[in-house]
Amino acid sequence: MFLIWCLLYCAVAVIGSIVGDITASDEIMSWTRLAGFILLTVVYLGKHYVELSFGRIGERRVWSAVGMAILIASAYVMVLVSVFVLIDIEQLSPKEFESLNETAKHLFPGIAGLLCGCIFCPVLEEIGFRGILLGGLLKSQCRPWIAILVTALIFALLHGVGVHFNVSLVFGIILGWLYWRTGSIILCMIIHVVNNSLSFIDFSGQTNVVCLIILVGSLLLLSLGLWWFARICTISDEVK
Repeated sequence: MFLIWCLLYCAVAVIGSIVGDITASDEIMSWTRLAGFILLTVVYLGKHYVELSFGRIGERRVWSAVGMAILIASAYVMVLVSVFVLIDIEQLSPKEFESLNETAKHLFPGIAGLLCGCIFCPVLEEIGFRGILLGGLLKSQCRPWIAILVTALIFALLHGVGVHFNVSLVFGIILGWLYWRTGSIILCMIIHVVNNSLSFIDFSGQTNVVCLIILVGSLLLLSLGLWWFARICTISDEVK
């Protein structure tokens, strides 16, 4: 099932590129890909290949869970951005960042690019990676942490090499752990959407002291969010 998802996902990207080359327009390429990703999302959700639910989160805690998911996503982005500024990541890997910036401008131009990169790609990736792949591994009695690491590794490989690989690997582990603890694909989707939407944050004009304060505060908030989910889901399991 996951291999079929991968083929369809790649097919949409390739078809979009072909259309873009034929029309010599990045905008048309972006709209083509957006249409394809929307279609795949509707098909997978409509066929119930994944359970669109809040899993082990009780009804009374749904909005708290959503808030904590947004907190985790925001804190993770702030941690990354502040770390990148503190270690001057663009100077350490100038060619990689220049390539990433050019690729982003080419693949996600205009409104269609924003909708694709910030909403439909994250939602579709969560269906594939956490819903189908990780969910399937967990159902097959694979050890949770092995399943989480395998899923995160494949997720990171899809997103590139170097710094981007490492960032995606950690992000994939966080999402995998959250899915394992909560059983909720919705929360993973929310975190992924917020993460991608906030990825444009720039702290380059801030001093190291400010970035360090932001880093410490963001790590505390990230830890708080993960602790909350661990505690709530443990309580839910005990109640059941």
